[in-house]
Amino acid sequence: MKNILKGLFVISALIFCFAVYTGNDLLRTVTKPIPVLILIFLIKPNSVYAKLIFAGFIFSLAGDIFLMKVIDKFIFGLAAFLIAHIFYITAFIKRNKKLKLLSSIPFYAAAILLALFFSQYTGKMTMPVMVYIFIIVTMAWRSYVQKDYSNISKFAFIGAVLFVFSDTNIAFTKFYYDYEFSKIATIVLYWSAQYLIAESVKSFHS
Repeated sequence: MKNILKGLFVISALIFCFAVYTGNDLLRTVTKPIPVLILIFLIKPNSVYAKLIFAGFIFSLAGDIFLMKVIDKFIFGLAAFLIAHIFYITAFIKRNKKLKLLSSIPFYAAAILLALFFSQYTGKMTMPVMVYIFIIVTMAWRSYVQKDYSNISKFAFIGAVLFVFSDTNIAFTKFYYDYEFSKIATIVLYWSAQYLIAESVKSFHS
């Protein structure tokens, strides 16, 4: 059953990309929530870590819906994903509570560079975007700290990094320049990130 659902995850993602490419808004709306919904079904919240990741997926699904073209509530989508990242951060801290502040330097250096760049273009959205940058970079940092917890923990770190790239691409195309196939690039990075974070949950494999 799990292999079937994982197959449906890939198929629904491909159908969505096809819908974006062909401009089929109805198909795009119907298929967008499906991949994360499948991940929610695949995760068994039978540990503290799994419960926190599960909650993160719930808020990610809400973010997906708010950011649908037919709904287009960017600030609500931003808030939903911010809450999702807080759940992810908490999950990663559960796996490794050590501060390891020195390891945070490259992450927050990247956050400062992103903040300096986007602050020129975000206008009245500057403060929410700056807060979001800080939270998602913190999520990536804590995923790095926990990456040696087990043999599957590295998937969370890779997924978190892809999440940063995906959300950076969203901000880049929304506030600076929207290039061809940007939406496909964003969603492929995003679903890859979420799948890899799911891979870091033990019940995802059992």
